[in-house]
Amino acid sequence: MKKTSTILFIVGLLVIIVSIFACSAMTGDETVSESDTTDSGTSTTDPQNDTTSVVTSGTAETTVQPESTTGNTQQTQPPVTDENGGNDVPDEERILLSVSSSDIYTGSLILVNSSNPYCYKIASLYTPGELDKLSASALAELGWTSLYNNKTGNFLLRSRLIFMRTEAYSAFELMMQKFVAVSGHKDVQVRYAYQLTDSSKDPLSLSDERVSGLSVEINVLTDEGSFSIDHISKKSEYYDWFAANCHKYGFIMTGESGYFRYVGIAHATYMQRNGLSLDKYLSFIKYYGYENPLSVTDDDGRVWEIYYNVASGTSMTEIPVDKGHEYSVSGNNSDGFVISVLV
Repeated sequence: MKKTSTILFIVGLLVIIVSIFACSAMTGDETVSESDTTDSGTSTTDPQNDTTSVVTSGTAETTVQPESTTGNTQQTQPPVTDENGGNDVPDEERILLSVSSSDIYTGSLILVNSSNPYCYKIASLYTPGELDKLSASALAELGWTSLYNNKTGNFLLRSRLIFMRTEAYSAFELMMQKFVAVSGHKDVQVRYAYQLTDSSKDPLSLSDERVSGLSVEINVLTDEGSFSIDHISKKSEYYDWFAANCHKYGFIMTGESGYFRYVGIAHATYMQRNGLSLDKYLSFIKYYGYENPLSVTDDDGRVWEIYYNVASGTSMTEIPVDKGHEYSVSGNNSDGFVISVLV
């Protein structure tokens, strides 16, 4: 009996030992299985650099660390443009002119008519007789020239009391020099320019463009009498030459016989080529600003940029212009300024 009990004890002990080994074997299989699952999974995370690899249809797409792109990706930015599409000029390459807003009433592009009377002070302060008494230096300071006191022999004068703005007169003299050199004719007469009676007694005369000193009317004076330069039965070569060349000196021709208006070379060139009158041109140029100027190439190959700047509602108006370029600013006798820049 005692022997039998011993045998049963040994058998039970063996069963327990076998069970323990069996459990250990099962635990080892589960550990291997977890390892296999990790190797074939869809993602891994590196806690050191937080970089994740994703397997998608056999292709790994790796998120790139910011520091790994430095120096490897070329940063390309488009040029800065304004709202009109033109290149924006850096602030250091332009200046802002500060001009009196009242200067809209002065300059070579002022439009003088019944709706826009001449406002410059000289028209109301001086009569031609009073101007004639002023010295040449005093007239120059006022911006005027007496044609009688500056006769050159390239044209005739109907009256000794004829004046022009100095800028317009200088251009007219150059035009007449060239005409005489080309044609040999010295019989062109200045019939009218600035020849006002008395603006204080005749305010309507301020609506006559001639009071600006920027216009001149010419005809031809011969032994047979005078005739207009576009007279059909006379010498048409006068009209033909001036029509083809006056813009080179800054003048435009109007529909009136032998009537010229000084506006400046850049403006005259564009008007002549496009058949625009001064009032139509002044309306047209308002579509062009500093950021999108009108480009004009004159007959000498010089390129001009032209644009409009509205006058401010204050006493001063700021006008942007590019540094290092020749420019001119003119009022339009209404609401703003026209700027031409030689580029």
